[in-house]
Amino acid sequence: PGVLDDRIRAQSPEEFLDRLGQEYHFQWFVYNDTLYVSPSSEHTSARIEVSSDAVDDLQTALTDVGLLDKRFGWGVLPNEGVVLVRGPAKYVELVRDYSKKVEAPEKGDKQDIIVFPLKYASAADRTIRYRDQQLVVAGVASILQDLLDTRSHGGSINGMDLLGRGGRGNGLAGGGAPDAPSLPMSSSGLDTNALEQGLDQVLHYGGGGSKSGGKSRSGGRANIRVTADVRNNAVLIYDLPSRKAMYEKLIKELDVSRNLIEIDAVILDIDRNELAELSSRWNFNAGSVNGGANMFDAGTSSTLFIQNAGKFAAELHALEGNGSASVIGNPSILTLENQPAVIDFSRTEYLTATSERVANIEPITAGTSLQVTPRSLDHDGKPQVQLIVDIEDGQIDISDINDTQPSVRKGNVSTQAVIAEHGSLVIGGFHGLEANDKIHKVPLLGDIPYVGKLLFQSRSRELSQRERLFILTPRLIGDQVNPARYVQNGNPRDVDDKMKRIKERRDGGELPTRGDIQKVFTQMVDGAAPEGMHDGETLPFETDSLCDPGQGLTLDGQRSQWYARKDWGVAVVVARNNTDKPVRIDESRCGGRWVIGVAAWPHAWLQPGEESEVYIAVRQPQISKMAKESRPSLLRGAKP
Repeated sequence: PGVLDDRIRAQSPEEFLDRLGQEYHFQWFVYNDTLYVSPSSEHTSARIEVSSDAVDDLQTALTDVGLLDKRFGWGVLPNEGVVLVRGPAKYVELVRDYSKKVEAPEKGDKQDIIVFPLKYASAADRTIRYRDQQLVVAGVASILQDLLDTRSHGGSINGMDLLGRGGRGNGLAGGGAPDAPSLPMSSSGLDTNALEQGLDQVLHYGGGGSKSGGKSRSGGRANIRVTADVRNNAVLIYDLPSRKAMYEKLIKELDVSRNLIEIDAVILDIDRNELAELSSRWNFNAGSVNGGANMFDAGTSSTLFIQNAGKFAAELHALEGNGSASVIGNPSILTLENQPAVIDFSRTEYLTATSERVANIEPITAGTSLQVTPRSLDHDGKPQVQLIVDIEDGQIDISDINDTQPSVRKGNVSTQAVIAEHGSLVIGGFHGLEANDKIHKVPLLGDIPYVGKLLFQSRSRELSQRERLFILTPRLIGDQVNPARYVQNGNPRDVDDKMKRIKERRDGGELPTRGDIQKVFTQMVDGAAPEGMHDGETLPFETDSLCDPGQGLTLDGQRSQWYARKDWGVAVVVARNNTDKPVRIDESRCGGRWVIGVAAWPHAWLQPGEESEVYIAVRQPQISKMAKESRPSLLRGAKP
């Protein structure tokens, strides 16, 4: 026991204990609301073996629980999975006790690279350069990385609970902030219980987030790595193979086909007087427009919905014909739902700012830009489209303050709306003045020099108020699975036929390459039967259907050969020159629907009476499923 016989002053309790320990030769630390004091002579060291993957995780865990003290020694040997600790005996004992509870991987279960190819979703991020900013659409790899990394999100993406629980907790498994909105996982069919258990395993050992507060973890992020293979559109995960099933289940829910939506935009300027008359015909009572009583009058809505887009377009074409409206642009763009589509017509000027020694050049961009993010909805069996719209309309003018510097006038609209399929969303409210100089003159007399301008011509300037309208018409095209849904007015069977041919090629029924055909022709010229082909008895084609020999040449179908395999074959016929002049065998005349290659041997030019073999590579004939049986007509004398 010691006796305090001096006054010690300190700014804090920690400083007081430090000065007291220096005076009376003891060391101290606090853990779990308990003060531990021991003589300085009882300082000890220990070598603690843990798994190599848990070295950094142990340090983070001890810091989070408040045990690790920077005043005492701490070192790691990550390649050996060893932790070196030095301090009071009780402190070393507590650290050793915690290190025993760190879960190590199963014996023989080492980290490996797991590859997940994606079919519909994008593995890498998509960056859209938009004016002076960038729009980033996260890919599957970034989503997984955010799930496993709590350094920036505290266990959540954009403040939302990843597991859809919405409750208070810590790290990934806890759900983030107490009042954070939950992510609607049920709509995509995610098994949140299984996902939670899997993420808990990842976090408890070598994961990317901490279960005890969501603080920084350098070790977890180094143990599990997620990256995107852009070339193969695949996600690469470096983790334990035993967790492959968990990742596979999550990626399967993310890699789903999305709907394709075409957005047709019409940008036009219209005279406000004509617009007022147009609004009287398209009022609320007519049932064709949902909005205010009149279009874009003062005090009414400048956004409305048109159900009969065709009739409205006819009205606009009529106004365009008499000069009351002018179409600025009519772009159309196809995009996936929930993916932003950007249309930008801009002009850039450069503003020069000069100081005493430095001159800076700043770009100024203005114009018409349209950013739309569509989403398909189903309301009582009726398809609808939600549009999230951001519009910027502006122009570069001469500054009123400095004639040598440009000025920018801009207008911005940001809104979202839900409209029926094939309906249109009309956005207005962008006003402007247009000056038109008109010349009125008497025919012929007005063209007389000097006198005509003075006596028979008059000039006038008309100022008209214009309003710019943005008309957006979304159309559901289909999804990423069936391209035939792209064909609305054409023949979908053509697309189906192409899809069947693609499927046949994937199943091994590929057509021969140019090298394959050359190899077969060379073998036949050398007098050998083609490898992999059997000798057929007769030609499956008529010679006239294979080639049109042209004037002076005949094809002898009696002397022919046929070598075939499953998908294609080679027909050999004899061509003879029956004229008294040299005639060339024109390979382009052998262009039937089944022909894929033609060659003549030994000569393409035939002298009078000379013969050559003609090799014709053809596809095996197939009966078209679209062929129909002939039906005799019931009308007398009529032919089917």
